[in-house]
This record gives sequence, structure tokens and C-alpha cells, in this order.
Amino acid sequence: MNDQNETTSTTGQPVTCTTRFCCPLQGRWGLLIWGLAIGALLYMQWPMVKGMYYKTVGGDAPESAVQWRAGFDAALAESEKSGKPVLLNFTASWCPPCKVMKHEVWPNAQVAEAINQGYVPLMVDVDDPKNARLAELYAVTGIPTIFLVDAKGQVLRSGSFMSKSAMLDFL
Repeated sequence: MNDQNETTSTTGQPVTCTTRFCCPLQGRWGLLIWGLAIGALLYMQWPMVKGMYYKTVGGDAPESAVQWRAGFDAALAESEKSGKPVLLNFTASWCPPCKVMKHEVWPNAQVAEAINQGYVPLMVDVDDPKNARLAELYAVTGIPTIFLVDAKGQVLRSGSFMSKSAMLDFL
């Protein structure tokens, strides 16, 4: 059996394909397949692409409507007193998906209302050396990482990058 396929180029010249793999990726169907592959890749990486846009063009994020607390121990104490879980948001200034959340999720009035009324929010900068122990405690390996924890620090739920609607569903 011959491993080569002969096709005709757009100029009418015969083109020999040495592998069967590349043949389906030529012509109209090939363009469609490549377009779908690139579209799927962009869809999966959209937070990264959008974050890079905000980093280079978007400027500073709007003021967050969430009333972020300072200090993990203070947040746990407030959680114990109020009965509300702590929302831990592990973030960094250089993180593109974190930038998207700072521009689109945290300033949103519905998200802020839900968080401010039902949670004790704490933003944790992973680049700050004083937060290294906390990031280790929760085994943070990627950012953004979001945890809901009880007053004892036990994880109730965890997540990663979220849109406004996904954040409202998460809460």
C-alpha cells in the first residue's frame, strides 16, 4: 500500500502528501478545522488574553465595591463572631486573570452586595512574604484561587477564575 496521497494545488500542480495526517488539514475543511482549533484555544485562554489587555491598555481597575478585610487571624475572629464564612482571594498584581477579576468581578454591585452581606472577604497577595505561610497552608499552586472557609479555617468550597455570574453562583 502506498503511504502517499496525490492532490492538486490551487495552481493545478500535483502536490504529494507524505503523511495522511496533513491531508485533512488542507483546503476548505482544513481552514475550518484550524479556525475551530484557534477559536477553542482563545475561548479556553480568554481570561489570560483579557488580563494581558488590561495590563497593557486597560489602566487601573475600578474601585472594588467589596469591603476587603486586613489579616487572616482578624478575618477568622470576625467569622467566629458573625457566623459568616471567610472568602479568601489569593491574587497577585502580575496575574492576568486576577486583573480581569479586579476590573469586572469585584467592582460589580451584585457581587459586592452578596459578599459584603454574607461573607468576611480577605484579599491575599501571594507576592507579599507575610502571606507565604497562608498560601502554603491552603496549598495554593495557581492564582487566582478562591476559598470559602469556616471560622476554624476549614475549606468549605474552592474555585479559580470566575466571571461575575460564576462568582454569584459560587457564593
